Amino acid sequence: MTIRILILTDIIENFELDRVSRKYAFLLRMAGNVDPDGKMPIDLRMTFRGHKDQAREAYERMLAWEPERIILAHGRWYPENGVEELKRAFRWLE
Repeated sequence: MTIRILILTDIIENFELDRVSRKYAFLLRMAGNVDPDGKMPIDLRMTFRGHKDQAREAYERMLAWEPERIILAHGRWYPENGVEELKRAFRWLE
């Protein structure tokens, strides 16, 4: 049995508030990178201004891999429903 796993670094952040300081939790709430609705940080999204097509191509490539699990460098990872989590996290590209 093969399990498809996608490993991401900073492209999705999904911080658990009970694992960070109050000061940092405040900033994370403002940025919207809080579990269960983790997504690409706003500063990284801004780098794609005028290049949204390139971001969409990369997103579609990740979807085509049909990952079952997504492991993140920052925050709670997704042990199931990888494709649905990608769609949720990258809804800003739709």
